[in-house]
Amino acid sequence: MMQRPEIKELSNIEIFKPQSTTLDNGIDMKSISIGDQPVSRLDIIFEGGRCDGRNQTVSEMLSAILREGTTSLNAQEIAEALDYHGAWLGCDASSHNATLSLYSLNRNFEKVVPILADIVMNPSFPEQELSNLKSLAANRLRINRQKVAFLAMETFAQRHFGNGSNLGKSVTEESIDSITASELSKFHKQWFAPQNMSVILSGKVERQMLNVVNECFGKAPVSGPPQQSATDSPSIKFKPDTVVVDKPDALQSAVRMGMPTVLRSDADYIPLRILITALGGYFGSRLMTNIREDKGYTYGISASLLGYRNNSFISISCQCDTSHTWQVVNEIKTEIEKLQNDTIPDDELRRLKSFMISDLARTLDTPFSIADYYASLHNNHISTDYFERQLATINSISASSLLDIAQRRLSSTEMLTAVAGNAKEL
Repeated sequence: MMQRPEIKELSNIEIFKPQSTTLDNGIDMKSISIGDQPVSRLDIIFEGGRCDGRNQTVSEMLSAILREGTTSLNAQEIAEALDYHGAWLGCDASSHNATLSLYSLNRNFEKVVPILADIVMNPSFPEQELSNLKSLAANRLRINRQKVAFLAMETFAQRHFGNGSNLGKSVTEESIDSITASELSKFHKQWFAPQNMSVILSGKVERQMLNVVNECFGKAPVSGPPQQSATDSPSIKFKPDTVVVDKPDALQSAVRMGMPTVLRSDADYIPLRILITALGGYFGSRLMTNIREDKGYTYGISASLLGYRNNSFISISCQCDTSHTWQVVNEIKTEIEKLQNDTIPDDELRRLKSFMISDLARTLDTPFSIADYYASLHNNHISTDYFERQLATINSISASSLLDIAQRRLSSTEMLTAVAGNAKEL
């Protein structure tokens, strides 16, 4: 009779360390060579994102229009060339960075990387494509404004960051429509320069691929020191409050609660992240067990610790039937207070640690997930030992330490609460 394999808990995992090199012009490049499949991903990361420019839409629109044409190729020619060679290009704008990610078969790497270089260095900002992109963005905004989750998130951002920060300014159809090709060109010239660029190459990396990257990106002249993206610190003093956004035709309401907290550099940050995971960071969390499983108020509720470069805050969010809105808010506060008053039981702490270590292990699944991890370190200015520090803290933390963190870093009375829904029914 076959025996069931022994189940062992993870306790010691190591993340792959990338090889660092420098292109001819001084651009930093990290290579992560893992795996047997002859595929790769090339990430080109630039400083400058949603915190920069006139508003956050500028960097998002720039990332969208880069694939729409260069001085030598139009949008159709770019799409056909990438498709023919089995490649795919993603462009993304985050708070402080823009990232272009090219997925490619290794055998076609030297054919598609020059196309990426052309897109990065020589965008043409075609007017018709810009008009189409602005129309699509305006349509998405109109659709989002029908969603209570979006309205609650937007209101929370306004009250947390303030109008003096791009992250707190509401995006409007007017702000989208006002973007011009010349504004995008100016933003591109300022931020998409070699001195603001970093490279991560992951997959089954072969030596000639490093040479291809150097030929395409290592010859561009560097002019001046690297620039720094604008701060993401809130522009206003935080004020605990409860704000209701009326959506008269809403069939349910959305709740967004949160409060500012310590930066990633603080010794309490990782322990607090563990505590917030216990509160609402996985399916067996306190909030899910109480509000979803026991009371059936919502299909899902989550809590997370969001760490930016210059600020961090706790965020709790869910959607529920309008009639249960304030019960949900009260139950969230109750679960916070329980964490402040009672130590986490041993069996719950074991489950929590097992989940968080398994979640860390998922970072190691593929070369691309490892590249994502190092890109996050780069973008958020996090020290390279962050993985090891997380693992050590998860393994060693005690229930009494989590109780201490809860008492010092959580407060059910210091929350900003944004609720979007039918105000008459609330």
